[in-house]
Amino acid sequence: MKAGFGIGLGVGLALSSGAHAADLIVRFRDPQNTRIQAATTALREGAGSASDAHLLNESEGLVQLKFNSPADAIQARGVLEKSNRVVSVAPNFLYQKAIHYRLRNVKKGARGTYLGAPLVQLVDDIAKDLIPGAMPEVELPPSNVIAGDDPMVPMDWAIQAIRLDRVPKIRATASTVTAVIDTGIDYNHEDLVGAMWRKPDNAKEVGYDFAHKNAKPFDKVQFDLAGCMKDPLCQLGIGAEKFLVNPGHGTHCAGHVAAVAGNSVGMRGVGAGAPVMALKFFYDAGEPNAGQGDDAAAIQAIDYAIKNGVKVISASWGGRQSRDEAEKSELKKALLRAQQAGVLFVVSAGNDSVDQDLVEDPSFPAAYDLDNIITVAAVDSKDALADFSSFGAKSVHIAAPGVKIFSTTSGGNYSDVVARYINPRTGKEQTMDWDGTSMATPIVAGAAALVWSKYPTENYKQIRDRILKSARTVTGLQGKVASGGVLDVAAALGP
Repeated sequence: MKAGFGIGLGVGLALSSGAHAADLIVRFRDPQNTRIQAATTALREGAGSASDAHLLNESEGLVQLKFNSPADAIQARGVLEKSNRVVSVAPNFLYQKAIHYRLRNVKKGARGTYLGAPLVQLVDDIAKDLIPGAMPEVELPPSNVIAGDDPMVPMDWAIQAIRLDRVPKIRATASTVTAVIDTGIDYNHEDLVGAMWRKPDNAKEVGYDFAHKNAKPFDKVQFDLAGCMKDPLCQLGIGAEKFLVNPGHGTHCAGHVAAVAGNSVGMRGVGAGAPVMALKFFYDAGEPNAGQGDDAAAIQAIDYAIKNGVKVISASWGGRQSRDEAEKSELKKALLRAQQAGVLFVVSAGNDSVDQDLVEDPSFPAAYDLDNIITVAAVDSKDALADFSSFGAKSVHIAAPGVKIFSTTSGGNYSDVVARYINPRTGKEQTMDWDGTSMATPIVAGAAALVWSKYPTENYKQIRDRILKSARTVTGLQGKVASGGVLDVAAALGP
């Protein structure tokens, strides 16, 4: 599997991606026999011992099996596939965040100068290890909110681009719960604490962390740009995952889904009023596959969302796979369960500048041909397709703002800049911006929640049609995205 959502530090190289070499996801024939003990018993009978096993979904018969080595996993797979107790065996695929990092105007030939004195001038806006150790306790929403305009709305060019400024008083409703499956959310952020979904019987459960198996899905920032630029390989985008694990990706996405509107602070989310559920499935720094998520955690996140009444899922991630490999993934079956439950799945097209319709290894889950999926490309402030954005006249459906996007950031902040640095050629400060189909996706997800709130009796197909058929036509997007245009919230809401 090739990388599809990695880091282009000026030279276009990306993170590696693939599957957990020593992990398998097994679907057992009899769901009643899928408890972990039964799964490991089956392995002892002929496939060797698993080092660990996790029940993913008992009713579906899904168990994640972890082995001591890739060789053990290969041996076990051969045995399991012959067992009459097993329906299928799939790899545990890995996925990347669909943010596009780049150091603007720093050419490859100038990179060596970063190893000298100018390096110490790098300025990183992101706090390192914002919350070391334990994640923060989940706070309750404020009891008193001062009504008033959101002062940072003028800083958010996306609001005008999608024509939300034409319907500024429209709000989503509490019934349109929207899940952000990502790196977690700063659930105590001043503009998000009042927007968090809360479990009816436990106001401090705002979602779940399926990567670490706990109820604190916090967005832990770990982003060492200076460390990356000291490393010759990371300068080229190789092994960057060791340094640029997470700039607060999930929190930035959550802002455009549901940041509280009219509370006298910050910005407003496109889907303001819709509760946002935090579902973390990415691993943190120092862990195996740091900065990546996998099928096992994504499947559990989707099933949790379905169980708890989510209407829209925002997924700013993906990974390039062959179409044959992707069809073997249990993630597709989870998306089919979401489809059956009437859930709309909004996903990033990817940042590889490729035609998703034509390449042999498109980005998934974006490339799944399901009618509950909206795949989103990114445009800049002039409606031009972003130079990094993937596209596809059939498989990519609509475009939305995705270049230098302003939103909430971890630690109670707001920004359209990931980090600042000194260009060694000019001595001037430059910025690494919030760019990516990652940023475009939650804007569309928030719009879906908003439109669904106005038409609550409609199903996901009707809401999807409203969004795609009302897109603002852009000449440069003809033949690039199925709708031929950019999200238009005012048009999608109708008269």
